[in-house]
Amino acid sequence: MGATLDELRARYPGAQTYRFGDSAALSDALLALVRAGKKRATCTAEAEIGVSEVLPEVGRCDIVLDFDDVPQLVTRTLELVRLRFCDMTEEMALMEGEDETLAGWRDGHERYYRRAGIFAPEMGLIWERFELVEDLVQDRGEGH
Repeated sequence: MGATLDELRARYPGAQTYRFGDSAALSDALLALVRAGKKRATCTAEAEIGVSEVLPEVGRCDIVLDFDDVPQLVTRTLELVRLRFCDMTEEMALMEGEDETLAGWRDGHERYYRRAGIFAPEMGLIWERFELVEDLVQDRGEGH
């Protein structure tokens, strides 16, 4: 069995929890992209901060949960950029690892934010570049 949330918070003081996506299927797909090394960035709508999301902080390690609230990964925030949805760059979008083009990123993220009822072309985003610190599933059994 993996580390409990309390054990992880003791190991990573100040860690917050978050999840990717708005469904179990999307969450699992995004977790797999991080594990494969393809996803090294994510973005959060400013409208979600304090509601369903916690503001990331550069240097802080956070715990990524799956949709069953089981800890999956520990990430460390490396960089934060505030920008509007309409100002997302191709380089930043492609670091999220979900799409092959900026147009694909815009399409998928517009649908996501429309499902949440918060989409606007000039909506504020917080783009976060992160590194994988620990895979809590793949690292099991290795003395962690």
